[in-house]
Amino acid sequence: MEKLRRAVQIGIVVRDIHRSTELLSSIFGLGPFQFIEWPNRPDSKYWLRGSEKKIKIRQAFAQAGSLELELIQLLEGTSAYGEFLESHGEGIHHVLFETPDMDAALDEFAQHGVTVLQTGTGIRPGTKWALLDTQDLVGFLIELRHRPGPSDGASIPSGEV
Repeated sequence: MEKLRRAVQIGIVVRDIHRSTELLSSIFGLGPFQFIEWPNRPDSKYWLRGSEKKIKIRQAFAQAGSLELELIQLLEGTSAYGEFLESHGEGIHHVLFETPDMDAALDEFAQHGVTVLQTGTGIRPGTKWALLDTQDLVGFLIELRHRPGPSDGASIPSGEV
């Protein structure tokens, strides 16, 4: 049985990433934040409910102890981020867990009726992620991420963004 053993990231959808990160830094002392725009490579891919789409997002990452905070601002396209913003407003979008075998995990969860909402390639070459459609099931979305080689869930190393 596939077990989700360690959460490594909380994903938060926001309307204005610069405003949100500034407030998180100035009021709560979180940061520093590293900013990127995705897609960040020509081979980046994104699918929503199994259909390939084109989107553009701005992301900001900061470590908060052992958890990474990811803030996401949709810039262009149709995505689960935009759907969440429309239906829930700004807020916690997903909890991310690392998995050593993405295909096995997705197969196992599918046996329990859990479907994939959106998937894509990651920031780093060779990485991939899948957002599971678990909002109605458990009250929040679960995201899985697979990185080749060892992964400690730490934020993006310097020079990788």
